[in-house]
Amino acid sequence: MFKRVGLIVGAVLLSILLLGYVFRLPLLQWVIAPELKKAGIMLNCLDFSITSSLNIHADKVCVNYQNQQLQLTGITANTKRVDIKNAVLTVNPFPESDNANQLAKNLDLALPLNRPLISIKQFVVKSDELNKPLKISILEPTLNKFNVTGDINASAILTANKVSGQFTINDTLLKQVINTKNTLIADFNFNTQQAFSFDGIELELNGDISAQFTHTYEQCQANVLTTGKLATHFNLNSQALMFNTDLLNNKINLTPSCAGLIPPSEYAGFVSKQVPLNWQLKLPQSISLEGSELSVPVINLVSEGDKLFDILITDTTLNITSPFEYLQTTLSAQINTPDINNINVNAQLSGAVIKGDYAVMLESLPEFAPATANGLSLSGHFNISEFIDSKPVGLINAKLTLNNVDAFDISAVQYQGDLTAKMDKQLNAEVALTQQLKSAEYKEFKVTDISNTLTANANLGVGELFADLTAKTSIKTVNSPDIKLNNIKVESTGLQSRALKATHHAFINDVELVINHHISSQDHPFEVIIPEQNALLLNKFIRQFEPLAQLTKGEFNGYINGDVNLQSASFNMGISHTSALYNDYLASDLNSVFSGEYNSGKLNVKPTTFNLNEFRAGAVVKAIKGQWQVSSNTALINDVKGSVFGGEFSLDTYTIGKPNQVANVKFENIDASKLVTLDDKSGIVLTGRLAGSLPVHFDSGKIEIIDGSLFSQGTGNLKITNNAAFDSVMQQQQELQPVLGLLTNLDIQKLNSSVALKSDGWLKLGVNLQGYNKAEQQQVNFNYNHEENVFTLLRALRLSDEITQKVEQQYSQKGN
Repeated sequence: MFKRVGLIVGAVLLSILLLGYVFRLPLLQWVIAPELKKAGIMLNCLDFSITSSLNIHADKVCVNYQNQQLQLTGITANTKRVDIKNAVLTVNPFPESDNANQLAKNLDLALPLNRPLISIKQFVVKSDELNKPLKISILEPTLNKFNVTGDINASAILTANKVSGQFTINDTLLKQVINTKNTLIADFNFNTQQAFSFDGIELELNGDISAQFTHTYEQCQANVLTTGKLATHFNLNSQALMFNTDLLNNKINLTPSCAGLIPPSEYAGFVSKQVPLNWQLKLPQSISLEGSELSVPVINLVSEGDKLFDILITDTTLNITSPFEYLQTTLSAQINTPDINNINVNAQLSGAVIKGDYAVMLESLPEFAPATANGLSLSGHFNISEFIDSKPVGLINAKLTLNNVDAFDISAVQYQGDLTAKMDKQLNAEVALTQQLKSAEYKEFKVTDISNTLTANANLGVGELFADLTAKTSIKTVNSPDIKLNNIKVESTGLQSRALKATHHAFINDVELVINHHISSQDHPFEVIIPEQNALLLNKFIRQFEPLAQLTKGEFNGYINGDVNLQSASFNMGISHTSALYNDYLASDLNSVFSGEYNSGKLNVKPTTFNLNEFRAGAVVKAIKGQWQVSSNTALINDVKGSVFGGEFSLDTYTIGKPNQVANVKFENIDASKLVTLDDKSGIVLTGRLAGSLPVHFDSGKIEIIDGSLFSQGTGNLKITNNAAFDSVMQQQQELQPVLGLLTNLDIQKLNSSVALKSDGWLKLGVNLQGYNKAEQQQVNFNYNHEENVFTLLRALRLSDEITQKVEQQYSQKGN
């Protein structure tokens, strides 16, 4: 019975085992799958069998964890080893999870003391991020120690709280497997061996690295070489990534052909000589990236050789998602080359705000500059915001000093300039320029003590640009061989849009001018307004051309308008109640209003009447009236009439500046008594009226009268008393006494005389006198030649002219 029961139980158990083996796969999935699912692992396929040697053999195992697919084939397992022929991991994007922000924890692996050793003959990693699958082999020679070979060579040790090891990787692998369109990867070569450790929260890498980046752009080749040790730390919880880079040696080398990238210009050669070809990049002890916040304490880029470029970047932080919006950094740069004394730049950047200062020192300008200068110093400061994707707000300042400069035939000494440009958020811009110059020379012109301020205000918003301009200029002196100007002051206002409209209120040697002009691309019209002002202000100009001439009173005014581009202008000028003194010649109360034009280099003034009340030149000439005009730069006076010696005179025409000409002067109704009494001590009294014609010849500055004549108009009388010369002749030539005695009281019936004046002032008169002596009852016909230096006589008369003396003393002593 027991035997039968035993057979029955044995048969049942065998049947159960047989059924369990036949239905092993459904039963195993029914038992294991729910437990794996609790851990987020999906078991999609499982097929295994037991071999004759009691090894478990699985043809295929399919596992899915967080959208990552792992397929294992050819698995053989026993109590000592688990061998896997092929493993394929397909990496897909991770699904969104509510546990995404869950903090990582330190590793706490429950590692069995004894388990089968694992080996994977071929482990293939597939991903869209990879250009081709990554293939490796994994071997566990001893418990929890793994060796990886293939595309990546590595070793790892697994403990309960840490995974550590080392790996070797180079650029060949990256170029083969990384799927990228960045062609610069092809220029990148590197090789690194890193030791690593991971405790569940922090990943640490530490090892040697050798990298080279060689890139060619057009004809320029740049080579970057990095060698040394690199340490990396990454914290899963804080997402903080830190690089220790201070042990890296970084060199940057450029080929000489890189100078060809500088655009062809006159300064290309100078710039190429200043730029170093070899550089060294010094990195800080640590560079950190926490979340999206990148922090770089210091970067130092230093050139090698005699061209010193030292660029220091410190305290840099930025958000890698919006680099420019949250960027903060401090920059300082210093440049010294054989051609550049010193350039210093300091800047602080915080988001869209940059501020700093700069200074440039040059002993002389580069050869390409269109000027030569010594002692150049440029410095300034700036504070700008909103300069990214917008119009900048803030200010820029620049101060420039030059010991001397020569450019475009201009030579200047001790220049100082100060420029400040500002703009606010409403896009209101202001530019202010202040300039000072000790002296400047242009050809024969020399200018001293120049100061100028210029301010421009404009709104740079939408619409046409309008700029309001104001300026003040002062110049101490302007000297040339022809003229000297002093105390020039100009105040200017203007409006700049498509054209410039400007007004200048100027004082030149205290003479007031108002200048308006309009500059456009087509024309340049202008007008000059000369307000009515004291004529004595012109003496500073007149004295430079004729030191003996000066104005003593009067007013003048004027108006000029024209076009600078066309070189044409018209004008109206007026002088009133103007008196002038030339040496001891005095002209009083000149009045004239005239108009004219300037065109094509020709000056023309319309025929204009002038009136001169009095001209004192020894002889007093009054009520002078005539016309003057300018025709094609030639000035002439004509139809001049006036009163002299109680009669009238007239002048037909005289061309000013013409070296050779003849002017015909005519006299009528001259009072003979006034003519003879020019010498009031002569003892000769002559009455009657005279007329005459005097052809005045001008020859290269010399004045002569040739073939002049005088004649009587009606009767007259001659009386001679107490004339020393006459009495001397009477005594010396007694035989002539009867004849000469008839002249002492002679009624003149007719008088004719020839007149000749030499250029030295000697006047020769050939007199024919016809008359009747009542006392002697005798007719007289007398011929007489007389010579006298009329210039000396007139000079003596002018010196005895009390009116002229008073005016001359008053104004000559004042120096006006």
